[in-house]
Amino acid sequence: MDYGYRMLRHVVAQVFRNLGQAARLTLVPTFLPMALLLLLFLQSGVTYNAFPDTPGTAPLNGSEMNPGIVFLLVMAGIVTSLVTYCWAAVGWHRFVLLEEYGRGIVPQWHGANVMSYLGRAFLIGLLTVVLGFGGLLVVGLILTALPYQAVAFVVLTGFTLGLTWVVTRIGLILPAAALGEAMTLGESWNATRPVASDLLVPLFFIALAMTVASELIGLAFRNSALGLVPMAFLYWIQILLNLSLMTTLYGTQIQGRPLN
Repeated sequence: MDYGYRMLRHVVAQVFRNLGQAARLTLVPTFLPMALLLLLFLQSGVTYNAFPDTPGTAPLNGSEMNPGIVFLLVMAGIVTSLVTYCWAAVGWHRFVLLEEYGRGIVPQWHGANVMSYLGRAFLIGLLTVVLGFGGLLVVGLILTALPYQAVAFVVLTGFTLGLTWVVTRIGLILPAAALGEAMTLGESWNATRPVASDLLVPLFFIALAMTVASELIGLAFRNSALGLVPMAFLYWIQILLNLSLMTTLYGTQIQGRPLN
């Protein structure tokens, strides 16, 4: 497991040593679409209760915006956010692996790589849904037979960690897409086999740190709107750590780079 701890240190150092460049490469693409969509809703007067609970009931806030238009706006916002997230991810992978710097406050645009990244991420998402559904069925059977809180905590934690482990092992197709390289899920799985057990160390401690930090923020701000700022920062750091773990695995297992 020593290699796992070294991997964890490398990932954390990679993020915090390059935090300024990380901000230039990922902050605007990650958050700007969500911020614009939120601003649009606030200015249009649409709130969570703009839609009636029952058919034929008027909206509670008097908003005249057509629900169909709202739905289309939301879908457009989601698609745009996914594309810009992939743009940021490609930029980060290429910065670490190719030393490619951004242009101003955004990464360089590589349209074919971004679309390839999006397609492969969608493939991983579908596989995750299938595996997650099957895993939850097993978890449900276990908890039905052993309905204890401690058992539920251990089983659900193990299920989440295991699913994340599988996704990470097949996830090298993502940095490969960022570099314009071909790679299958099976090739990614086989490439990560030598570090399969070590990989549990960074996955566990990153998840633990993010969970603890999230709980501390919740306690400190007690559901105040001000808590959205540190929560957004924490979300951003988690994204960077996850991307850096994938990048580190690609660099060491595919490109043969030493782990510093």
